[in-house]
Amino acid sequence: MGDQKPKEALDPGVRLLGSIGLALVVWAVTYVTALLGLGNTEHGPLGRALLAGVGIAGFILWVVVVARTIRAQDEFTQRIHLIGIAVAFALTALVSYAGDFLQRAGFIEQSPAGIGLWFVMAALWMLSLIGASRYYR
Repeated sequence: MGDQKPKEALDPGVRLLGSIGLALVVWAVTYVTALLGLGNTEHGPLGRALLAGVGIAGFILWVVVVARTIRAQDEFTQRIHLIGIAVAFALTALVSYAGDFLQRAGFIEQSPAGIGLWFVMAALWMLSLIGASRYYR
């Protein structure tokens, strides 16, 4: 009994990453639930409003968890997030701008910009974080 190692606390970075991952899963579940529910035309106005609220609430939860996670980190890491978000914003604007011109020129069909653009921005943010982290190492 005396040779048991004390339990080590979970690394705060891993804990924060886990909370972001869990919030992302909740967002995905609420998004899919709302999308499937809204595809069903037999819901009345109240049902559609509730389903839209479920989809929006999942996204709000993710935004709050990410904001709290960034605020809990040191200034250097916050700066890396700022760089990542700025690069993701610029690249998303470029994708949106180029897509609009390609659609007007008839090269691509009109695509829904709503949630798809947010997924593109989130993916670009993660890639930008990786790039900025490697740059500062």
